[in-house]
Amino acid sequence: MSSDEQDTGDDRARDGARSPGRRDPEQERRAADRARRLRERRAAERRAAGTPTADADDPADPAVADDPAVADDRAADTDEAAGPAGRGSGRGAAAAVRERTAARAAERSRSRDPRYRRRRLVALLATAAVVLLGVSAAGWWALGRYGPPVATVRVDGTRQIPVRDVEDAAGDQTGVPLAAVDTDGVAARVSAIPGVAAVEVDRSWPDTLVVAVTERTPAALLDTPDGPKLVDVTGFVYRDAPPDVRLPRLQLPRVAPDDPATLAAVGVLQALPVPVRDQVQTLSLGGGGSTVELGLTEDRRVLWGPWADTDQTAARARVLGPVLQREGAVYDVSSPSLVTVRQR
Repeated sequence: MSSDEQDTGDDRARDGARSPGRRDPEQERRAADRARRLRERRAAERRAAGTPTADADDPADPAVADDPAVADDRAADTDEAAGPAGRGSGRGAAAAVRERTAARAAERSRSRDPRYRRRRLVALLATAAVVLLGVSAAGWWALGRYGPPVATVRVDGTRQIPVRDVEDAAGDQTGVPLAAVDTDGVAARVSAIPGVAAVEVDRSWPDTLVVAVTERTPAALLDTPDGPKLVDVTGFVYRDAPPDVRLPRLQLPRVAPDDPATLAAVGVLQALPVPVRDQVQTLSLGGGGSTVELGLTEDRRVLWGPWADTDQTAARARVLGPVLQREGAVYDVSSPSLVTVRQR
């Protein structure tokens, strides 16, 4: 037993004999001195063992506050100062202090771990996303039930298709909450109109439904038993041709978007400059069905070359314009670098 502990035992015995109840100021001073000596001794032991310590006389220092050994000293001080009646509660307080200190130390250790911080961040972001989705869903449900109704259906992008046809296909949406309109259903019905290539249906708050139509671009005509039909740039035959329309006529065995010859023929027409395209009256297949021939005004012909050779389309279209300035009846541009012109 050390001298400090022996002195502490003697002092306790004297204090107990002198005053079994409340201690006088001299006893309080001796108790404080004993607690200080214990702290200093334990701090010296920790320093000798290589454990970093803070100032033992500074109870507000965070390192001291979180050190389990110092917590034991404080509990001992409390026990000494409280006398015999408070020693049991002092030991319970020491255990509670140790538990809190250990919990704080574990929390600090976890918070310094980058993986722990990343997990916490991911958890926070996931929680925030779930909350936002829930709020958005609830808000959209409320708009679909109690939101502003449709007052106007606006049709954009029509030039050849009557606006009334688009409105009839869209259906009567007046009075329906704007958020509750089935935009996919409206788009599907409008897309079924001949001449519509694409359609987008959007909401313009607070009360307007916008139907934006992209019409098909006519590239040629096709003679059918039901009369001439328009053919768009994709080779799709889509509606009756107006009486006054002037477009080249396709004279092919088959006209369809999945027919390679149709796509090649439409591609030729699109590649031609407008002044040359205006002179084209027919587009047909040559001998054997592997080449393309253009029938021009004034009974002229253009031997275009193999329709499958699409790499040469731009070059042929580029030389055809200047060549047509020369007098002739047959213009052969199948080889753009060696163009020939003959009378018949």
